[in-house]
Amino acid sequence: MPTAVCFVAMPFGKRLAPAESGAMPVSVGLPKGMKSDKAGTVLAVSGRRIDPEGADQPGFPAGNEALVALRIRNMMLSTSAKVVVCSGACGTDILALEAAAQLDLGRRMVLPFSREKFRATSVADRGEDWGRRFDAILQQLPGQHIIELSLPQSSEQAYPAANCEILDRAEGLASVAGLRALAMVAWNGISRGPTDWTDQFRKLAVDRKLEVMTVSTL
Repeated sequence: MPTAVCFVAMPFGKRLAPAESGAMPVSVGLPKGMKSDKAGTVLAVSGRRIDPEGADQPGFPAGNEALVALRIRNMMLSTSAKVVVCSGACGTDILALEAAAQLDLGRRMVLPFSREKFRATSVADRGEDWGRRFDAILQQLPGQHIIELSLPQSSEQAYPAANCEILDRAEGLASVAGLRALAMVAWNGISRGPTDWTDQFRKLAVDRKLEVMTVSTL
């Protein structure tokens, strides 16, 4: 499995143009000018968690949840997604997994450490409702579709390793099934610096020559 050596950080505060690295304009409906991929795709997903109350800089305001969920669902439809691979954090990940279930798509969840630790630190810290939704997804997924990397929670390599695993899984599934692997990033378009794992995922996907689709969380 690739390690964090693949990490490339973006300058802090840099806003990305929508067209950079194959990113698409954001639309509430289907993205303009994008034709459905008839062969089908495997979608590797990463993005912002829901903001905590009183966040200084909005990344994913709680009030935008329904709008972002619609945008994610429409992106899955427009790319003819067959399988979605992501982690399970509150915000983007859970919305993507719920949309995939609604569309009857295959789902894979990659967790950097145990589900109990992940639930406490990356899901339920934004409210127990997210925790219940996380639990429901775990109950729906076959055990072999939940990948726990069992890395130390304190390790700086945990989240980069999960990003690499998500992309590895997506590319592997696409290769076996004769589909196309794509990456989707749901975020506010501003890097938070070296520990911005959403931006790290985006850069890693670009390095792998994957087309990156962007969904705005604002």
